[in-house]
Amino acid sequence: MINLLKDFKGKTFVAFVDISGFKKVLLKNENKAEKILNSFYSIGYRELKSFNSNNLPKCYSLNGMFISDCGIIYVNFCKGYRYIEEPSKKKTILKEVLKDLLLCLKDICRRFWEEQNELLSVGVYYGDFVYQNRLEHENVDKNFIYGQGYLKAFELCENFAVGGEFICKLNELSNDLLGIIGNVGEYGIIIREIENKDIHKKNFRVYWMLEKDDDNKVNEIETYYRELQRLRKEKNNNANIEKPEIEREINEKYDEFKEKIKNLIKKNNSNW
Repeated sequence: MINLLKDFKGKTFVAFVDISGFKKVLLKNENKAEKILNSFYSIGYRELKSFNSNNLPKCYSLNGMFISDCGIIYVNFCKGYRYIEEPSKKKTILKEVLKDLLLCLKDICRRFWEEQNELLSVGVYYGDFVYQNRLEHENVDKNFIYGQGYLKAFELCENFAVGGEFICKLNELSNDLLGIIGNVGEYGIIIREIENKDIHKKNFRVYWMLEKDDDNKVNEIETYYRELQRLRKEKNNNANIEKPEIEREINEKYDEFKEKIKNLIKKNNSNW
């Protein structure tokens, strides 16, 4: 098996991407689940290939691997990056890197929705990351992945993000994402700090379904996220008690949210 990813070790941006509700789809309809997976892999491959092919002069690339219903995407810096000592120059590069990563992830979310009407949950973190390709046997491929960047991105996606939520936290680089990335609304990246007592401070949400900043639309989306978070918390607090009404309410709210996204994209993002 040919593996095109090179080994990496260092601090970088790491994204963990998960297909929301995939296990439920798999249990109900294996053929549909297979189509969803094929679409997920194809979109991820196309978007990463497109970015890297069009940005060869840059000192970094976006690398990714996809396993089952999950994807791991990280920024791979060229060797020359580590020799940059001037803080302002390094910050400028990191700002550009983060913008490119968020745009790529946004496009993956949008394309996946466009093809499958399904949602992706995303967690992004800046921290230590190690990737090593270890071929132990001709029939066994082992990808060695670890580091705080990966673990924190996974945690954001699995423990905090509800269906279709895209969360960033850059604690190891800076507590303030907006202080690093600045005003990126002109690129179609809409970011707000999450105001939720159950989520740690300085977590930021990317509104991948919006092209322009609009307080009313942001508030509409936040209403659904808050309700989904409340229902999930209630479900977790009653993990040992069968309460089918909670699961039913979660499914209904989730379907309602997907319909809202469909209308938002159709009415307000006609260029898509």
